[in-house]
Amino acid sequence: KREQVIELLLESGQWTALRSRPFGKVANPEDTPHSVFVTAMDTNPLAPDVTKILEGKERHFQNGLQVLSKLTEGKVYLCKSPNANIPVADIDSLVVEEFAGPHPAGLPGTHIHFLDPVNRNKTVWYVGAQDVAAIGSLFTSGKLDVARVVSLSGSSVKNPRLIKTRIGAALADVTAGELKDGDNRIVSGCVLSGHTASDVRAFLGRFHQQISVLPEGRQKEFLGWLNPGFNLFSVKNIVLSKLTPHRKLRLTTATNGSRRAIVPSGNYERVMPLDIMPLFLLRSLAMNDVEDAEKLGALELDEEDLALCTFVCPSKLDYGPMLRRNLITLEKEG
Repeated sequence: KREQVIELLLESGQWTALRSRPFGKVANPEDTPHSVFVTAMDTNPLAPDVTKILEGKERHFQNGLQVLSKLTEGKVYLCKSPNANIPVADIDSLVVEEFAGPHPAGLPGTHIHFLDPVNRNKTVWYVGAQDVAAIGSLFTSGKLDVARVVSLSGSSVKNPRLIKTRIGAALADVTAGELKDGDNRIVSGCVLSGHTASDVRAFLGRFHQQISVLPEGRQKEFLGWLNPGFNLFSVKNIVLSKLTPHRKLRLTTATNGSRRAIVPSGNYERVMPLDIMPLFLLRSLAMNDVEDAEKLGALELDEEDLALCTFVCPSKLDYGPMLRRNLITLEKEG
């Protein structure tokens, strides 16, 4: 029964694996979602292959899908890459959907937007593939699985590979002896939407499947504005590195510029696959205009959905915190 499933998930602590849209927070057990999304793909840069992650856990994953089907009267969407060998359970409400293309094709926000979009009066829940397997393990064996297979990657890593660790692992210990010499930044999660591993956040995040390490960009370049751009990245054809599009660039944490006004450059539209107008939405978020932000689709988004907009932004602005600030206001005002 649904009540028994919720009780065990809450008692074990596995309930925190379930998140909800709108607002991107841990799901409220008193709510009933319109549908549940299982994200069995990851298109983040250097992300692990979900099929490799689930090797040996196929039965637990199938059992986890059975458990999730008890939480909603609607559909359970299993979103995966084309031709990916993801185990499927025999459930009437299960719908398998395939998404292809570059990032953010693998984000739950993209899947929800096209399959079952949310609004102020409609909630959906979503959960990652490793958490589904952990939930299945809990209900079949009674054991709590806190292990995680993550990718250790980045230009500052000596031997990039998949490693097995656990939720909340201290990243300084995990990366000890694994990094190249120099001033490096350890990031829990993807370089686009993860957080710097330092102080109270120096641990593997609850929902992260990556440990990314890249060099710090603290050094100043003399007459940098004269640099023709052999080693620079740009979404536009304004640097010479575009002449060799397949050459890999060693990116750093430098933004190569300071904050400035938001201008209509066309960059945001290139990386936004959702049916929204990103320029107007981002301006509304920057001005804390919550009414326009809601009308322009802010309730469908989480910080990771705007990570590419931050990456290609010529104004050097971080839109994730802006979105969260507006979502908090919208939630408080009801």
